[in-house]
Amino acid sequence: MSLFFKLAFAVAAILCFSIALVVLLNFAKFERTLIELQQSRLRVLALDAKASTEAAIDLGLALPSVRDAQRIIARVSDMDPDIRGVVILDRQGIVLFQSGLHATTHLPGSARGRAAWFEEAARARGGAWSRTDSKALVVGAPILNPFSQPVGLVLIAYDRHALDARAREFLHDFARQAMWPFIGGFALVCALMLVLLKPIGRRLQELEVALRRTGEPTGPEGAQAPHGAVEDEGLHVFQLRYHEASQALVQAEQSLEGS
Repeated sequence: MSLFFKLAFAVAAILCFSIALVVLLNFAKFERTLIELQQSRLRVLALDAKASTEAAIDLGLALPSVRDAQRIIARVSDMDPDIRGVVILDRQGIVLFQSGLHATTHLPGSARGRAAWFEEAARARGGAWSRTDSKALVVGAPILNPFSQPVGLVLIAYDRHALDARAREFLHDFARQAMWPFIGGFALVCALMLVLLKPIGRRLQELEVALRRTGEPTGPEGAQAPHGAVEDEGLHVFQLRYHEASQALVQAEQSLEGS
């Protein structure tokens, strides 16, 4: 394989790695930003449902007796088709109200596990709590009584597959757009290498031919020259070709600096 093709292969590998790294980094950043934006949106919905429920509790009703709670979470569940469900728990982890076909799918199966979520949400800062896994993005807001004590928890479960589908769509679009700069950059680099490295490659080929000739027999009628004479002649040819190659490299460097 010639020097040109070796360098072209190396440049192509570097370009592929660089573009793949840029695509993956942008994909990770986009996915993280998408999740954060969706969490913010669900946080607003959870806080709105929390405020509406707390308004009924302020009238002196206990949380299980709030009749409007079912209507409140049903309204939140209908706002987005990708919302898997909305539930309201009490502090023991018992589901008091639920809306959506998959409302309890992404909750812990035991009341103890749901109560642990309640305790985590009650200690969360900012009035909202969230967690995410490979299946769902869950956002919750603790419901407080008139004495600012948590008595319930409203949870909204959002389909994670919907977020992943948007992220994959972005990745495909970004990858398709990155292919054209890659093809153009690779063609430009190959053209530059062909112009700049062609003289150097020719000099190196001449040097290789000269070095091969140093091992051939010399003398009258094909007789082999004395061993010392062959070594002296080979050394002289090598020095001559090395000097020519050095000059070619210097000229290439000067042409690169002047361009």
